[in-house]
Amino acid sequence: MQVEYSPDGIYLPAIGLWLDPRATVPAAWLSHAHSDHARGLHQTVIASAITAQLYRHRWPLPAGRQQQTLLLNPNQSIEWNGATLTARQASHILGAAQLLVEHQGERLVYTGDIKRRAPICGWPTEPTPCDHLIIESTFGLPIYQFLEAGIAQTRIANFALECLAAGQTPVFQGYGLGRGQEIAHTLALHQIPCQIHHSIAALIPYFEAEGYTFPVHSGGGAILVTPGLEEKIPLPPTKRKVALVSGWAALDNARARANADVLIPYSDHADFSELLQLIAESAPSQIDIVHGYAAPFARILRDRGYNARQAAA
Repeated sequence: MQVEYSPDGIYLPAIGLWLDPRATVPAAWLSHAHSDHARGLHQTVIASAITAQLYRHRWPLPAGRQQQTLLLNPNQSIEWNGATLTARQASHILGAAQLLVEHQGERLVYTGDIKRRAPICGWPTEPTPCDHLIIESTFGLPIYQFLEAGIAQTRIANFALECLAAGQTPVFQGYGLGRGQEIAHTLALHQIPCQIHHSIAALIPYFEAEGYTFPVHSGGGAILVTPGLEEKIPLPPTKRKVALVSGWAALDNARARANADVLIPYSDHADFSELLQLIAESAPSQIDIVHGYAAPFARILRDRGYNARQAAA
């Protein structure tokens, strides 16, 4: 199946469908609700129910504007312009899904952002055999190796408890959608109270609707903010310690770049080993690499015998 890559996104001309477009288009599949993948007011949106809810929260529909939303939850299929579209679970953030496109005997899978390990909040990935795989490679170098969710949760909780026992305030950096809620949920499981920045707290109800618990808001305990806001906390540096929970924490230089005292290398993206595992499980004859270290990761795959290329925009 022909795939076109442009600054506006990924397009499948045979069936008139865009994949996570960066501009407003007639019809779009949204793999998840991060704003670099789910943006614009498309005429038709296809997404999982959770992604659709989060997308609408972040992109309210103006009065008088019409939009068709087709919900496609994992293992559900719809017919679309001569193709069969099937959603498959993706471990990334809450509601993330891969898209399997079956058209004229070919199976194409678009992963969106994905990892192979189970997340703290969200679905585990369902590997999907295909002929043509479009996969992201945000961390597609061997230097990136991340923690399992359970180990990361232990590190998060221990950091908070050790800080509190020493009379210091633990501060966590977490993204507004995904990591922030995962850190907050981890603190709740260990009964650690937390003050949560409003950009993270505003999306907690969507996670609560899926059964995840969150800390009691308190004037004490830990503080959870989005990256860069820790310096605005009215506490002197001697009274606080900062933890960076991120894939970038796999590199020691992240300590200085993120102004963090402790690095916890946990990510909602696949590390190098996870990418290789997912590709082996998918067994594609053609691999297109998007995002991140696309060019070097494609070279590594070719050296391992895969037909892989960097997808040029």
